Parts: sequence; structure tokens; C-alpha cells
Amino acid sequence: MNVDEKRFKHLCHTVTENGNICHNTIGERMEEETIFLKFLGRDNPIIRVIDFLIDNEAFDYSKTEIARGAGISRTTLLKIWKTLEDLGIVVETRRVGRAKMYKLNKNNPIVQKFIELDNAISEYYAKKFTEAMRL
Repeated sequence: MNVDEKRFKHLCHTVTENGNICHNTIGERMEEETIFLKFLGRDNPIIRVIDFLIDNEAFDYSKTEIARGAGISRTTLLKIWKTLEDLGIVVETRRVGRAKMYKLNKNNPIVQKFIELDNAISEYYAKKFTEAMRL
């Protein structure tokens, strides 16, 4: 992968229907779907949460922030939360006042495979984009 492909891969997480790149601010509700969601489907709230946490893996978040960032309701998040915890997808990192903070459990083999898939999808689109730019 050349330097342009690496740079694009880093930026290439959100693409509109017509191929334009769209960036989301951390914690902002996703208005456009990421390439990961486009590939796996945006209707599954667990996939939406995993996608948000992969794209924002450097930080930890409250449940409210995760719901907002994933573009799902807090009620939906609470319905799937036990599954996320039981599978070890998320881990509690600390408490801020009464709020518990969570992040993606990168030691979990399921999470590692999702990260690998996200990277593979991004690399594919980065290569495709750079090839199109050369024409």
C-alpha cells in the first residue's frame, strides 16, 4: 500500500452514496453511514455500536454517548447492552461521577476480527479510490 492509500484509508471511514467522503465529529450522531456499515448493513444496532467504538477506539464513553455516536436510541442500546457485555465486546474503564465509562475490548478475539474486517474494507476502498484518482 502506498502513502496515498494509507492516508486515504485513515480518512475513508464514511462515504456518501455518490462516493463523497464525510467526516463525523467524535460523539456526533452519524448522519452518513461508514464503509463498514455500508458493507455489513446499518440496521443492526450491535454492528452500529461496534462500528462507532472501532472508529473512536482511543476514548471511552458513557452509554448515552455510545448511543448518540452509534446513531441509535438509548433504549435500543440498553436492550442490546447485556449481549455486548456477555460477549466481552465492551469493557468498563472507569467511573465519572455516577456514569460508567466503556470502550471496545481490543483483547476480545471477536473484536479483533471486526477490526481486521474494518481495516480490510477500508484498504479495499482506499485502493479503489486512489486508482480512480489516477485516471
